[in-house]
Amino acid sequence: MNDTPPISEAEVLQFLKGIEDGSVSLQPDADPQDVYAGNVTYAASNGWRIRIFNDCNEWDYVDRIETPDGRNLDFDALGEMPSVRDYDPGDEIAWSRYGIPGYMKFRCRFCGAVLTVSPTESLPQLCILCRSRQDRCRPN
Repeated sequence: MNDTPPISEAEVLQFLKGIEDGSVSLQPDADPQDVYAGNVTYAASNGWRIRIFNDCNEWDYVDRIETPDGRNLDFDALGEMPSVRDYDPGDEIAWSRYGIPGYMKFRCRFCGAVLTVSPTESLPQLCILCRSRQDRCRPN
């Protein structure tokens, strides 16, 4: 029998606030811009894991959360927590903390500039200026 209490709504909100204020950093398993529409899983600096649904490069909702001690909440359980269900970090936090650039946008991976043309899959998401700098920095 597991005596570990479930993750509370207050714990989830504290975790999300830590992401917002930068006290908890995230490392995505895959570049969110490469996912474009689907789940992006992140490892957090505090040992937690979070999965966000990225809808056309827009932060949509928290799909799953796991703690280092094995507790987890799936989409349905998170949906029963009103403050978590309604949570929206805003566009700038979605970009600066989660790497999700905004609805139907792509951003330069280095400087964050919004790209006016969708990049091809074979090219990294770089603006013209950063691409030219990268070309100059390549070893021969």
